Amino acid sequence: MQRFSKKSLRRSSSILWYYIWCMVVFYAAAAYSQGFGGGVVNGKKKILLHRKLPAAVHLTATSFDVKATARDQAQANIAQALSDLLETELLKNDKRLHVEKNSPGLLVSCTITHYEIPPPQSFTRNEVVLQKGHNVEEPKRFYKVTGALEVAYEAQDTGSGRSLDSDNLSTKYSNEFEEGSNQSADKTLGSKMVDPFKRAAGKKTEESSGPPTQLDLRQKLIHQIVSQLTTRLVSTDEVVEVYLARGKLDGANKLADSGLWSRNLEALETMPPLPNPKDDAYRLYNIGVANEALGYQSEDRAAAKKFFEQAAINYGKAIDARPDEKLFLEPQNRIETAVAYYKKLEQPQNDTAQASSGNGATTGGQPEKSAASDSRPKTTSAAPSNESPTAKPPLNNAAKISKESTAAPALTNEKIIEMFKSGVDEESIIATIRQAVRVQFDISPDAQIQLAKNGVKGKILAAMRERAHRSKPAAANQ
Repeated sequence: MQRFSKKSLRRSSSILWYYIWCMVVFYAAAAYSQGFGGGVVNGKKKILLHRKLPAAVHLTATSFDVKATARDQAQANIAQALSDLLETELLKNDKRLHVEKNSPGLLVSCTITHYEIPPPQSFTRNEVVLQKGHNVEEPKRFYKVTGALEVAYEAQDTGSGRSLDSDNLSTKYSNEFEEGSNQSADKTLGSKMVDPFKRAAGKKTEESSGPPTQLDLRQKLIHQIVSQLTTRLVSTDEVVEVYLARGKLDGANKLADSGLWSRNLEALETMPPLPNPKDDAYRLYNIGVANEALGYQSEDRAAAKKFFEQAAINYGKAIDARPDEKLFLEPQNRIETAVAYYKKLEQPQNDTAQASSGNGATTGGQPEKSAASDSRPKTTSAAPSNESPTAKPPLNNAAKISKESTAAPALTNEKIIEMFKSGVDEESIIATIRQAVRVQFDISPDAQIQLAKNGVKGKILAAMRERAHRSKPAAANQ
């Protein structure tokens, strides 16, 4: 009996060492591959960016009130939560403001026009799994969690009765989770292997092991709408977590860690492109992050706008080269907001002078400090590091942006089909179509039939058709 136990022990030990050897080989390969490091021993690389955006509306009043309602009375509690959170955020970001319920100088009206958190939708998709040291595909069950919130908004100067700003705002949530494990579907193979060991050891895993509850999702949607409203009404400075791609990019990432964004950008741009375009997509993504960081640091609006435009171009290139990388999508949505605000801030010089003269709000919604910032020397703010951002001019001027925009790979029917089959959700595909640097869609009847056979139809096809028509005049003028 004792001899049998020793033999069993030796066999178990051999099996254990075999699996340890497999894990070491797996990590050795993963450590040198390009990606976000979900399967790398050191894990994902996160940095914090101070996301500074000027207000899109010039406020002269210092007192305000928020009135939030809902078309559906069953959603009155959501309207109240939105109102309370918006008040808090406005007070936090602009110390001049105070709440006045009886006779406010500024009235912010919000109406919830649509709110929906439908039941999760189940589906099956082939996924790559590790079996006996080999990657194989097998069908797996997933479920998709979605939510949407739409709000009609208006900011009114009660003294003059004039509308300062108004819009229909919306936000959506969409994520897929694996049935049984409840792990997010965008987790890498390495993450799925490591997380169980971390949980067994009592350690915190990098990503949530389950989907948001209905209450969590409701709060997430409300926060996203309030963030959109806040950035329109007051200048904001929020901290956002951003992932940096790893692998051969780790050397340049050390410069980003130290806040040396100009040097980080230079290192990435002078680095030879990686031979595999799907690997080089991560270098382009990190270039986008560097430009975005420099845009937030810059106090000169023209320079900031150029940095944001360059970031949008590189995020777009990264998505075009690797449409199945879901972590590329959120930065693109984030940079769209920055680019949109800076475009809105561009006003004729006489409007800028009027805004700074203290005569009240302008019809263009010019921020309060526009003339002051335009009259200062063209410099950038000091970064929290030893680097001086003013040591040299921005690396990318308008001519280079235009040239790279033309040279960017076009988004094609094949890329859209690839994104759809990779499981990218409909909203993200449509956003990619609208924000792509260039498109080269074939929307002939035969091409549409081919798209439909591959599952691409409805709203996605409509977005492709609309973007193709918008691109024709631009192509004709070149």
